[in-house]
Amino acid sequence: MRLSYQTRQALGVTCIVALTVIALSVVYLAAQAHALLAESELRGRMLANATYQRAFTLVRSRESAAADLQADPGLRAILLSAIGFAENVTYATITDVRDQALVHSSPTLEGTPVPPQPSLEELLQGGPLTQLRGVWEQRSYEVTQPLLLGDERFGSIRIGVSTVLIWAGLKSALKPIAIVAAAAIVLATGVSWLMARRFLRPIHVLQSGIARLGQGEEDVRLDLPDEDFKDLGTSFNALSQSVSSIRSRLVEQARRAESVVERLEDAVAIVGPNGDVAFVNAAMKALLPALEPGAALATAVSEGHPCRVIVEQALAVRASRGPQIADLPGVGGEVGSQQQLMAHPIADQARGFVGVMLVARNVGALTQLQTMLRYSRKLSSLNRLLAGVAHEVKNPLNAMTIHLELLKQKLGKRAALAVAGGAGGSGLPEAPPADGLMSHVSIIGEEIRRLDHVVQGFLRFSRPEELQLEPVVIATLLQDIVDVVRPQAEQHGIVVETEAQRDVLIQVDRTMVRQALLNLALNAIDAMPSGGSLALRARPVEDQQVQVDVVDTGAGIQPEHLARIFDLYFTTREQGSGLGLSMVYRTVQLHDGTIEVESTPGRGTSFRLRLPRA
Repeated sequence: MRLSYQTRQALGVTCIVALTVIALSVVYLAAQAHALLAESELRGRMLANATYQRAFTLVRSRESAAADLQADPGLRAILLSAIGFAENVTYATITDVRDQALVHSSPTLEGTPVPPQPSLEELLQGGPLTQLRGVWEQRSYEVTQPLLLGDERFGSIRIGVSTVLIWAGLKSALKPIAIVAAAAIVLATGVSWLMARRFLRPIHVLQSGIARLGQGEEDVRLDLPDEDFKDLGTSFNALSQSVSSIRSRLVEQARRAESVVERLEDAVAIVGPNGDVAFVNAAMKALLPALEPGAALATAVSEGHPCRVIVEQALAVRASRGPQIADLPGVGGEVGSQQQLMAHPIADQARGFVGVMLVARNVGALTQLQTMLRYSRKLSSLNRLLAGVAHEVKNPLNAMTIHLELLKQKLGKRAALAVAGGAGGSGLPEAPPADGLMSHVSIIGEEIRRLDHVVQGFLRFSRPEELQLEPVVIATLLQDIVDVVRPQAEQHGIVVETEAQRDVLIQVDRTMVRQALLNLALNAIDAMPSGGSLALRARPVEDQQVQVDVVDTGAGIQPEHLARIFDLYFTTREQGSGLGLSMVYRTVQLHDGTIEVESTPGRGTSFRLRLPRA
């Protein structure tokens, strides 16, 4: 776990105080140990001197030294009194040159070897740590005094001093030291923590702000009340605003670039230098479904696949490869497509290699599009030709209609004259019956009007329209259509309802779209002679479009007719012209929209239009 700067500061101060207290305690204990050792050495030295003075007066010769020393009760009394002279004196003895006890504070040990012990004087000459270690080891040391007869040593006075009691004294002195040290550490910790909170709070706030800024939070602002940090806070706020602005622009640019690439018809994928896929657009996912961001190219695409081969070549040489035409296999054994493959290296701002961009273009679709374009041009030319023919046909039809009316009038007058002549007995020849002629004239007139209606519809469908685009409130437009069809709907027992948001606008030619929606509504009413419900709904959808639904519960459309309902002059009604739905389809196409239809016989029909949003 990573500690905060404030915690580390408090721990640092606490550690410094603790080390200082420990160092001072060690120095104090070393001084105490030195004092106690010096005191023990002084007492041992006094005992050795007293014993030396007594023994010096007793010894007459080297040969009689042992007998002289052992025979003197006063010397033995001095050695015995050494045990009670100091608590840490454990023994006192006089040994010969072979370290055998001549006289001992414990008479039973006289005549036995006494192993020599380290010198207490040498221990005092060592450093503080040496003295502490000597006390901590709790062993015996000796204060020695050589016995000389002339210049020749014949024995030694040895006073044993134990450090057990010295260590016990140090331990008793260590308890208050430990209490003081613990109190000092606790106090130092508390004071350092409070000081860190007080004086390091601006740094903590600044660190928190930097962390928030690094996590992507925008417009991070700091308010540092301390005068020493106020300028730093102002600089940080300016930096935060600048970073937020730059980050917003970068995110927006990245989003736009990704949106553009995502909507490309070309399949695009970006592969890193290690062969991992970084980006795949929708077209590439459709082409290679296993290719996902984060996946390895070698795992997602089979060996020998043209896409994998060209990418691996570009990664190897870090240069562009292609274009090359390849027949890609389809998914699940389906027939594939012919694609134009290209691979280009990608470099960062420092011109470092960051990957390869794979682009696949559907050559087959381009060929089909070119064929459709040529076919559309031919249809356009044919359409203009047919429009001219229809226009030329329209004029003779008008003339025929006029002359047919004149013929009807003359036949009517002749019939009237014939009636008058017969009544007056003028002797004029009898006119043929007018009723038979008039029936034939009426049939000719009906057929001419029907032909003129067909020609008028064809001209309306083929004549190019100039759209008058304007923002239109879709809710108001739907309500206008409902007001028009409501009387007819109520006659058939049809319930009409609308659902649209008041703030949604579409960018369309109001007149054309109104007529198209009115045609759909009237068709829906005709499909419900026994009543039902008609719903007109609108809602915004993706890609800046508005979806308009016209849903009825009528008789529905037969499946075999569903594919032809938008064909010109196709109708299943006796009085239908076959132009309504064709005009609806043309209106939607002129607005770069789409129209879909779903129908179930006996349950109803739903038309779904998508129009551009304003």
